[in-house]
Amino acid sequence: MPNSKQPGDAPVYGIRPQKPGMYLGLFHGRDTPDQAMNGWGFDGPALGPLKHVDTTYACSMNVEFTSLSDAHLLTGSNDTFLELQLDGDLLCFGGKLYGDWTVYMVKPEECFRPPDTFRQNTRPNDLRRQAKLKPWPDDK
Repeated sequence: MPNSKQPGDAPVYGIRPQKPGMYLGLFHGRDTPDQAMNGWGFDGPALGPLKHVDTTYACSMNVEFTSLSDAHLLTGSNDTFLELQLDGDLLCFGGKLYGDWTVYMVKPEECFRPPDTFRQNTRPNDLRRQAKLKPWPDDK
């Protein structure tokens, strides 16, 4: 497995990223391929924003970050290209394994606060994180 780092301030799948763009979200994580799973595992990182994601013969996945700073935050590397390996049906990243992954878009308007039209002193409209999405009613 690649020795990529995953800092604590890196985007996590299930929490809206601060920047708009395309992301690769990793979830249903585990530590070893044969780990007995009691539940769905843990959420992994949201890799991105990305320029592209492609898979080669279902044995590796290649991603390209839109900026070097985002790539460095998630991988510790000074390269915007990242190759992820598969171990059977699990995707490897940061010494962890993920049974599921998804590519999704975050629109710019999803990252910014709505205009402060009702406040006397407006807040800066910095990028923000939002809480995890609410579960479907039948997930409870």
